[in-house]
Amino acid sequence: IMGRGFTKGVKEPAKTPQQLMREQMDELMGKTRDVPLSERDARPPSFADPEVDKFYLCGCSPYELLKGTKSESLPQMERDGFLQQRSEALRTAWEELPQEEKDKYGYERQLLDFLQALVDEQDRRIAKTKERYDRENEALPAIPPETVAQINALKEEIRALQAQSEALGEQGDVDASMVAFNRANALQMQMQEVERKGTPAHKKQFVDDISGLVYASTDNEARLDDLRSGKQYKGWKLMRDKLAELRQKNPPAAGGAGSSSGKGRVEEDRRHDDRRVSDRRYDDRRYDDRRGDERRHDRRYDDRRNDDRRERDYYDRSYDRDSDYDRRGRDYRRH
Repeated sequence: IMGRGFTKGVKEPAKTPQQLMREQMDELMGKTRDVPLSERDARPPSFADPEVDKFYLCGCSPYELLKGTKSESLPQMERDGFLQQRSEALRTAWEELPQEEKDKYGYERQLLDFLQALVDEQDRRIAKTKERYDRENEALPAIPPETVAQINALKEEIRALQAQSEALGEQGDVDASMVAFNRANALQMQMQEVERKGTPAHKKQFVDDISGLVYASTDNEARLDDLRSGKQYKGWKLMRDKLAELRQKNPPAAGGAGSSSGKGRVEEDRRHDDRRVSDRRYDDRRYDDRRGDERRHDRRYDDRRNDDRRERDYYDRSYDRDSDYDRRGRDYRRH
């Protein structure tokens, strides 16, 4: 169990009734219940024994804390984990070890990874449940159809009395108009009472951020205290606190050297420095390449200028030679 990766939402295949019964017997009487006493291993258990709950040694076993709660069925919680041994004497021996010795086992790193997987799964479920209850809390409760019919009848009668009161007032029959008016007001109050009694109480549901338990807006303080004192709430509170502690501690994996606190940060800083040095070298190479390109461009420009100069010199010499031939020809003709 300790060496496995912790994935989300992956359930194990369903077990047969015989397998489930065998596991329950193992949990109650131990896996060696059928082995004769003379053949049982008499040596005391060690930290590395497969039957030992390493998370319990580190002070926070989800298998112990969540057993018997709704969260024990999370896909990351394997059945064999509930069957492991939890020896108080062995945990005391573990707590007495120097931190350097604990780091060599890597159990605290495994606990950190396991708690992180459980918390991620639980937070995902909490968010999904909250989304559903938020939609239900925003919806107004529906009034029963018979109550709606009674309210509509009262509204019609009220409108008729109000019209009658107005007509009698215009005719000058003030007393009869007031009687109709008072009767309409009495029916108005009766309609409001019917509507109040016929509307269902709008009870809102909320989800606890730590344990995922659901409570209602009508729950009193005693009910909320019962929720906080329950096993599921206490278990998740301890697990979240332990996860925060291990994150701060940052223990190494099995065989890791050096101090567990800050080791990851030092390694990350070293990798960051290496990346910065590599980036500077890359920038320097790019700068050198650009300067090399510029120098090659300058050389090509100088070569073209030299070619142009040689070509002009050639034309100038040709022109001077042709001019000299012309002068000699004119002088020869004069003589």
